Amino acid sequence: MQTEVRVVLKATGFMCLVVVGLPANLSVLFLFCRLHFSRGRLQPNDFILCSMATMNLVVLLCRSLPQTLFALGVRHFMSDWGCKVVIFAYRMGRAMSICVTTLLGCYQSVSIAPSTPRWTLLKHWLPAHLLHAIIVFWFINAFVCYGAIMYPQAPPINGSVPEFTMNLEFCLVVYPGPLTYRINGITLTLRDMFFVSVMVLAAVYMLLVLYRHRQQVKGLQGASRASEGASQAVLLLVCTYVALFTLENILWGYSLTVPQVMPYSNYSFCAIQQQYRRTPKLQEFGRTL
Repeated sequence: MQTEVRVVLKATGFMCLVVVGLPANLSVLFLFCRLHFSRGRLQPNDFILCSMATMNLVVLLCRSLPQTLFALGVRHFMSDWGCKVVIFAYRMGRAMSICVTTLLGCYQSVSIAPSTPRWTLLKHWLPAHLLHAIIVFWFINAFVCYGAIMYPQAPPINGSVPEFTMNLEFCLVVYPGPLTYRINGITLTLRDMFFVSVMVLAAVYMLLVLYRHRQQVKGLQGASRASEGASQAVLLLVCTYVALFTLENILWGYSLTVPQVMPYSNYSFCAIQQQYRRTPKLQEFGRTL
């Protein structure tokens, strides 16, 4: 019963991500395409947000969609090369999402910074080099995510999983040994920690600037409320991002300490229904509800 509940909850969660995330990200991309064709170019903020929506869409299609298909009972729908492409795209999309979010925080920090000579120079330089920064992030992440090309493979028919394997259920990432397994995990964690730390520093700087602005306009009620609302929004977004990042990396760190993972489950909604039909006790329990 615990396995069945876990499968149902997992399938429901990934289906919700697909149903909500796919139209939302496509709508954002469609909006920015309209802005690009109407204006001829996107503003720096719009360009970064468009890049974020693209990365989020890649993550959604390469992780949530296959996981939903697996939870619904579809098995062995990917070859070894299919797993390599999908997992590499997912890892790159996730990494680029973190990097582009950090870039957005840095750009906003520079935008609201005082107009000193150094900040003025950076304000003129950064908008013109946003695309270059994203390209550099792409090359860095492609180098760090080398394991997503070398080690993924389709799950075996018999369901056996070797040691030092990252089990995604629809695909496996089989590392050659414990050293490679842990080095890959530590490298990805350190990269994420660096960019999230930069994101937090940028948010702290924005909060300081907004606090000083609120002190300066303390007598003006409307301006003070606007500054306070902006500060609360920044604080809420950063705290949420850091909390989710911390939770994910706690689970990731735990997985690095476990050399043997459970074989992928053959349960699905169809399997649950079949088991329900074969089990008299479950049928009796169902009739009493």
